[in-house]
Amino acid sequence: MAKKLSSSVSSRWMLILALGGCLSAGALMGRGGTRAAENAAAGKAPVFAVVDLFSVLNTSRMYKDMQEQLKKGAEEKRKEAQRREQAAKEAQEMAGAFKRTAPEFRDKFKAFVDAAVDYNAYVRLSQAEQILLLNKGTWEVYQAILATVKTVAEENGVDIVLYLDDFEPNLQDTQQLLGQIRQRKVLHASAATDLTKQVLERLDANYRKARAAKEGGGEKGG
Repeated sequence: MAKKLSSSVSSRWMLILALGGCLSAGALMGRGGTRAAENAAAGKAPVFAVVDLFSVLNTSRMYKDMQEQLKKGAEEKRKEAQRREQAAKEAQEMAGAFKRTAPEFRDKFKAFVDAAVDYNAYVRLSQAEQILLLNKGTWEVYQAILATVKTVAEENGVDIVLYLDDFEPNLQDTQQLLGQIRQRKVLHASAATDLTKQVLERLDANYRKARAAKEGGGEKGG
């Protein structure tokens, strides 16, 4: 039953699983990572907080810039694919201008087949490359979010950060709705425990600083 529910969830939840799920135990934090142990030894309960991972991911400057770069690359590949497709069409028309019994037909038809294979191979490889770049870029942003969560949590004296999810319930499909409910990690969190805004602001600030340093270094080197 669990497998059936998991396979029914929406693409948004599949991406959550692909990204590693929640930020469960996102950082057992504190000085030297011992705050939780110190609290336990002192009989104090660990301090919890939450972060809406997808809100940070989708609205971060780092993720948006990555998507924009991929969009530009995809547009360039689309134009190249169109050029190769046109070449294949022209080769087909040229081959069609000769009778099958004509001496030239064999070479012209081979040129058409080669052009068609080239076009199809380019499209498949381009799509695979785009998917790989998207996955790698998404993973890099996710890692940056985790590092930022750790820093912000330490500054706030938080021991454990949980993933706060938000979703629109699918009221048209019972199995998908149950799957969405099953994925919930936090059922309630007060506003005081939500570090989402702090994490996003810190992530964007760090990204701007790193990008400025990189661009400045590039200009110096040039």
